[in-house]
Amino acid sequence: MMAIAVITALVLQLTGWWPHLSIASQTKLATAVTPPGQVIALPVSPSAPIPAASPTPLSLDSASSVYAIDVASGQVLYAQNADKPRPIASVTKLMTVMVALGSLKPTQMVTVGDLPKYDVVDETMGLMPGEQLSVMSLLKAALIPSDNDAADALALATSGTLPKFYAAMNARAAQWGIKNAHFTSASGLNDTGNDVSAAAVAKIASLDLTNPLFRQLINTQGTTVTDTAGRTLTMTASNDLLATGRFYGIKTGYTEAAGECFAGLTKINGHEVITVVLGSSDRFGETQSLVNWIGQTWTWL
Repeated sequence: MMAIAVITALVLQLTGWWPHLSIASQTKLATAVTPPGQVIALPVSPSAPIPAASPTPLSLDSASSVYAIDVASGQVLYAQNADKPRPIASVTKLMTVMVALGSLKPTQMVTVGDLPKYDVVDETMGLMPGEQLSVMSLLKAALIPSDNDAADALALATSGTLPKFYAAMNARAAQWGIKNAHFTSASGLNDTGNDVSAAAVAKIASLDLTNPLFRQLINTQGTTVTDTAGRTLTMTASNDLLATGRFYGIKTGYTEAAGECFAGLTKINGHEVITVVLGSSDRFGETQSLVNWIGQTWTWL
């Protein structure tokens, strides 16, 4: 029993999942792995922010759903219709990348399979069946300019068919306790049945952030990728807020049904905050208003 507890604690810490346990769970494991007679190094709860006595009201009129959390403590900083599932467009790729990285290595080479047909207005990198490129290149394309064919190529490389990949997305969401989320798309182009709440988006993003590679890619303003035939593509981030220096990610999305969507990562008083704005007509403006309000309303001790 002792050996099992030790292995469990080590795995949780090495994989980055330890901070996501409750303090009670961390304490229970710490007790289990500490030999009798020794002092237990109990986990320390992250410093949680506290609200102002009389916070100024915030109105984000164009957004359908809004949510913000302190990454370290999980404290909810703002919530507006945050538990209602709705279309999230390319923000879906946060889940796509998480599931793909569970099976694929960044250095692995992928042969592009038969992809869906895309409209001219859909963001793509122009992948062709049989083209070969690395998983890393597809990750860059899916997260930085938000190329839809890159997301679908990752899905096919992971599960063989798109429906099987959607099933894997939903299975992982259930496994990780992500509620109010249902996926029927890897790219987010399909709005039918691909519904996720703002709170669920924030949880998915917080899990993604435990991966250093993910953190690097979402904070990249421009890059290039090259396939094995020598075709090189230059890519520019769809996240306009990276240029402000106040934001470090995370993901944009837009379809007519979803409206403007954005999951953001910023720092307020040195503390990381995830913001989610869905169904907006001004995702970047409303995100900045939300962040300014949080900075005026919450204090970290």
